[in-house]
Amino acid sequence: MLMVSAVVLAAGESKRMGEKKELLPIGGVHMIRVVVEKLLESRAVGEVIIVLGHRADDVGRSLAGETDERLELVGNRRFREGMGTSVAQGVRACSWGTDAILIVLGDAPFFTTATVNALIDAHAAGAAIVVPVSGGRRGHPVLLDGSYRGELEELAGDAGARDILEREAPSVVEMAMDDDAFLVDVDEREDYEAVKDGLSTRD
Repeated sequence: MLMVSAVVLAAGESKRMGEKKELLPIGGVHMIRVVVEKLLESRAVGEVIIVLGHRADDVGRSLAGETDERLELVGNRRFREGMGTSVAQGVRACSWGTDAILIVLGDAPFFTTATVNALIDAHAAGAAIVVPVSGGRRGHPVLLDGSYRGELEELAGDAGARDILEREAPSVVEMAMDDDAFLVDVDEREDYEAVKDGLSTRD
């Protein structure tokens, strides 16, 4: 059975929103908790690593009571330098020999567990990199084969895994999804107000 590690990026300052997005409620549940619960619902995910930075204690407390042994919290003191540092920190915390790494945004809660499972199935069938797509638009989570671990651990700045996906374009499999909720972007207050009561937050 494949070992899949999910790295959830939850370290940012949410400057455009003006408050920590991962702590805002979606359908009455903290955004970060919605993300984590969906990942843990997939038995194909072997571990869920949450990368903390800005307001780390508050984000950690928002997950209080979650006892699944697959969950791990790690800190990134360099989070202000950009998303790349959080990806690197999270990947370094992955178990040795992991077969695939899911990069998940802690402030993008509208993917489904079914989407996660579809990405993992595509990797099991031979895809090195898998991204969900709807209407020609790519979204998150993104799955990369464990062979990219070394590069991911060295990321810096704010590029995330974008450069790897661009360079490895022939290896990227676009997984067409019927549900396009994973494309919903919550960056500013008006975005949040439109979805705060829930939008496909559960399967």
